[in-house]
Amino acid sequence: MQGSIARICTSFIDVPGKIAVAIYFAGCSVRCSGCQNKALWEASSGTKMTVDDIVEKIIQHPLADTVVFLGGEPTDQMDVLIAVCEKITQEGSKELILYTGREFEVLPETLISMLTMIVCGPYRSELGRQGWPASSNQRVFIRKEGSWQC
Repeated sequence: MQGSIARICTSFIDVPGKIAVAIYFAGCSVRCSGCQNKALWEASSGTKMTVDDIVEKIIQHPLADTVVFLGGEPTDQMDVLIAVCEKITQEGSKELILYTGREFEVLPETLISMLTMIVCGPYRSELGRQGWPASSNQRVFIRKEGSWQC
């Protein structure tokens, strides 16, 4: 199984207080007005990578104990996203964080059961703010003691 991946890099800003491996998925069907990553809207903006190759880059990262999935829109490649999460979860060594323009309520349980934080909702430039998350309509869900808190 392959996904279209635009970039894999170290992130110091996407998860407050954490060093993360950022996986930028290419392709986005949400296409938020004012998006900071419009260059990733087309799936062709990425490089085809196998799930195993993606996981290998995550595991080999020397600093990060967290993985953050961004885009584009990671959930447009749901099968690849879930497969990567399953393999990382089996390793048991990293927290998994998702940024998505979709709402929490439409995400499959198969996916959310493996995540520790979800930043969800479309970016809306008219609701933009200086803080985190980037627009006031976006919600942050954090798993605490087995349940999700917003």
